[in-house]
Amino acid sequence: MAAPAHSGISFNAQFNSGSPRRRRDGCTECRRKKVKCDLQKPVCSRCIRFPRQCCYDLSIIALKPQRPRTPRRNSREISSPVPKSSPSSSKPMSLIYQPPINPSPFLSSNESRFLMHIFGTQTSKMLFPAAPDFFLQRMIGAAMETPHLLYALLASACSHHSRLIKDSTPNPKVTCLKYTNMAISSLRETLQDANQSLKAETITTAMALCTNDVCNGNMHVWRTHLRGVLRLLAACLQHQREAYSTDDPFLLSLAKWFKTMDIIAALSGIDGECIHDPENGPLDRGSILGNDYIDDICGYSIDLIPYMVRISQMVRSQRLDNMPADTSPGELASLRVIAEVEALESDIMSLVEKPLSGPSYQEGEAFSTELRSTHLAFVHSALLHLHRRVQLLPIDHIKVRIDIKNILDAIQNINLTSTANILILWPVFSAGCETTSPSERDMIRERMGIMQNFGMGNFTRTRELLEKYWESGSDLRWDEYFARLGLELVLF
Repeated sequence: MAAPAHSGISFNAQFNSGSPRRRRDGCTECRRKKVKCDLQKPVCSRCIRFPRQCCYDLSIIALKPQRPRTPRRNSREISSPVPKSSPSSSKPMSLIYQPPINPSPFLSSNESRFLMHIFGTQTSKMLFPAAPDFFLQRMIGAAMETPHLLYALLASACSHHSRLIKDSTPNPKVTCLKYTNMAISSLRETLQDANQSLKAETITTAMALCTNDVCNGNMHVWRTHLRGVLRLLAACLQHQREAYSTDDPFLLSLAKWFKTMDIIAALSGIDGECIHDPENGPLDRGSILGNDYIDDICGYSIDLIPYMVRISQMVRSQRLDNMPADTSPGELASLRVIAEVEALESDIMSLVEKPLSGPSYQEGEAFSTELRSTHLAFVHSALLHLHRRVQLLPIDHIKVRIDIKNILDAIQNINLTSTANILILWPVFSAGCETTSPSERDMIRERMGIMQNFGMGNFTRTRELLEKYWESGSDLRWDEYFARLGLELVLF
């Protein structure tokens, strides 16, 4: 399938407002102080206590010839100030984005150009901390020529930036809602054309809206959006395979993005059920599964997903209200699942030594090591859910204690300021809910507190619910506790 039209831009660490110039590393605060910056994202080590001032500038580099522009337009756009209504107006001057020559006709205001800067330098790497460059470049490139995708990304950037700088005023919510409505309206018009609905950027818009829903806590609509994504994605993959007999890597990344959200949502509650049929689903008929490495979209091996799906199915089938009155949970578990649990344990443990896909991770060897740790955290979290929610072992059982230790050991191998932390919300929460050790809870509390600095709204919500569960002292398992309160989690 042909790649979507590319606007000819890519994002680097240094803002370039004209001809190419020497790259200047470091965040704005370290450069102001004339000290060496370690380039940690989103906040460098020197700024970790004061993340508001830590900002990385943007570079937009042309990848294809651009039309000539008149000096008058060039001068006007570079010198135009950011309006007072912009999200940056009350923030330090280091955050104000003075745009270069407008890279897209749809970026029609300083506000939109500022938010596109935020998405390119901060939000995109928070949503996909390990994704290869081609994925983010293609997404952003397509957005430059696709209004509904652009508006969805601007909404994401607005929401993320307001949390990152802790702006509690109503303005960011109003702006985010404005761009979300524009994205939905434009997407609806696009879906009237069958050919347009089969384009990758159309699916990307729907996935971005789903992710925004989760990050913003809009649980009443996100599943509706996710079901729509599945229909679009399945049709697009089928069309591509029939027409080209191959899989577009970008579409496969979208499929993995979908599957990650779907399975984590299924494992985040007592009634969890995958939207996608894992046994006869259209997403598994190509080259998505069976890749023998740690995936750079998910942060763990895709081969783990079928086992996670099976665990969610077994949890669902073991709901206490379906059990005979005279049967204890332990007896039911031993009768139904002991053989399958043993088989699943063996299959999941066989994934421990999965390699990385290759030396393509631009963050270097340290980040590659952290990806191995995120993978291990997911492997042992799957075992923890198997033992606690399927086998129904008590919280002090040796298997449960080993699972928690292995999860925490993996997490401790991830630097506190690394963006790899964004990938491990499900393992951190899973371990936190299943430990009563004060030292382990303190370690998880510290980790989640630092993870909030990345500006992802779901992290804040999850930490609040974890603290609520700890304070309750409930004997109920965490999924049962939140189900009784009518609370839904998506630990993505």
